[in-house]
Amino acid sequence: MVPALRRTCLALLFALGSASPALAQTAYTRALPASTVDFSATQMGVAMHGHFKTVVAAVDFLPADLPKSHVSVAINAASVDAGSGQTDDLLTGSDWLDAKAYPQDRFVSTGFTPAGPGKYWLTGQFTVKGKTQPLRVLVTTHPAGANLVMDADFPLNRTAFGLGTGSWADTGVVAATLPIHVHLLVAPQG
Repeated sequence: MVPALRRTCLALLFALGSASPALAQTAYTRALPASTVDFSATQMGVAMHGHFKTVVAAVDFLPADLPKSHVSVAINAASVDAGSGQTDDLLTGSDWLDAKAYPQDRFVSTGFTPAGPGKYWLTGQFTVKGKTQPLRVLVTTHPAGANLVMDADFPLNRTAFGLGTGSWADTGVVAATLPIHVHLLVAPQG
């Protein structure tokens, strides 16, 4: 095969999500500092965005052996950054994250199932403000050099976790659904 045509075919296969056997056999185990958890909220029709500055993930992901794969993500509730100190103080207070009583929120996986090339359904237990709920999210993956990107988006029903109590309980003031985006950058084992 002509080298240029071969490179084009390989690039096309890669772009379509067909992982090479080497990638499929790679164990990804080290979450890198570029991992993030972002959120959005709508307060009286106005969108607000924020993130958590401290995210710790433990990953053991082997695409060829999903039963042995596991992910846990922990965020430091006090590390919330919504763009202003006043908002951050409100969010770490007892009506929202109650960071003093519940310093860490966490997701712990219970299983992966394939959902197409580079996609996996991830199930687990999500704990926020001391309340635990089952969670199922679609994770998309793609290589980033030798590393692997794992992204997931899901809606969080704040009322199920007691987020926004007191004067904030009214879902007409702050919408009940908070869009969450998790971005993990994971390095191969070794």
